[in-house]
Amino acid sequence: MNIRDQRTISEQVRSGVHLAGWLLFTLAFAFLVLVSTTLLLGRGDFTRPIYRLVGACGLTATSAVMFLTVRYWVKWFFGAQIYIALKAAISLLLGFSPSVPSLVRPRPLFLELLLLAALAAALCFRYLSHAPRKIEAVGLVGLVVALSFTTVCDCNLPFLSGLVFLGSIQIASSLAYKRHRRVGLS
Repeated sequence: MNIRDQRTISEQVRSGVHLAGWLLFTLAFAFLVLVSTTLLLGRGDFTRPIYRLVGACGLTATSAVMFLTVRYWVKWFFGAQIYIALKAAISLLLGFSPSVPSLVRPRPLFLELLLLAALAAALCFRYLSHAPRKIEAVGLVGLVVALSFTTVCDCNLPFLSGLVFLGSIQIASSLAYKRHRRVGLS
């Protein structure tokens, strides 16, 4: 037994394999969302209507899975937005991305990504302490789908629209909840 962990070595190894399996599943799922988005948009060689139909079905199915499992992945999504914001901040300071291969882009583009990712993290912060309501889960799934369109189209407008969608849902949900509490107290 390890001094720091009360589990046996075999339990620790099993836990590590389990974690690696979930990581691979997450990457495969993200790849499926991006491929579905690419097919739906008809990018590259996928211009026939059947590809667009397959893309629409794939995006619908992945969105349904995300909706059902939102309470499990929203905290990880928050962390990913923090990572993207930090990486954009470093890129803004350097003038190029620190990734390999390095991308030289105009600084306003890095600033735009920094602001969008920081806003996404701010909107997702509330879900660190409680699970999202069903309507908020719809907004979160919409934000993830919008992020996939941003990635495929190489344009930040879908990301912004996903943020506006989630923000409006949060405002409406908050107002409805306050009104419901006020009516219930009267």
